[in-house]
Order: sequence, then structure tokens, then C-alpha cells
Amino acid sequence: MVEQIRKLRDLNRPGGGWWSRRREWRARERLVDMMMASGPELLNEAELRHWRSHAMVELLLKFMDTAMKKDDAVETLARIEALNAVTYEDYQQAKKTLVEEKSAVG
Repeated sequence: MVEQIRKLRDLNRPGGGWWSRRREWRARERLVDMMMASGPELLNEAELRHWRSHAMVELLLKFMDTAMKKDDAVETLARIEALNAVTYEDYQQAKKTLVEEKSAVG
């Protein structure tokens, strides 16, 4: 499903012309069919993968313009292990906690 989402994103570019729009429509229909057939578990997995990749990029961007020290490398490896250990339920619980904290503060 993640590959279908990426393919749809690639096809959805400006200036692609009529054939590109037609391929985009077909890819969108396949994606909807996959989502309906697979149920919410596959969609949850896609959301979790998206969050993980975004968190990983943020983590690595932290060290983009400076040299990593040994302590930084150990911290980064620990964070990567923690990111890979997160399940969808953990992710949803963390999101819920953040929303509750923001509503309590705001």
C-alpha cells in the first residue's frame, strides 16, 4: 500500500498531461480498492511508517551540520531502536496524550 501511495504521489505532478491524469486515476482506484479490501490494519501500518520515516529524518537532520561525537552516536542509535520498537497502539496513545496536554494548557 505504501508503494501505491508513492506511485500516486509521483503521478500527481503538474504538467503531466492527459495520459498522466489517466494513470493517476487508475492508481487512485487501485489504492482505494486495496484500502477497502485490507481493512484499517494496513492503513494504520502506512500511517505508522510515515511517522517513523518523518521522525528518522528529523533525527538525522539534527547532526547534518555538525560532527557526531561518540555520545551523539550512542544517543542516535538508542533513538533509532526506540523508533523501530513503537507499535501503532503506542503511537496512537502518544498522540492522544499530546492532544490532552495541549487542551489542558490552552
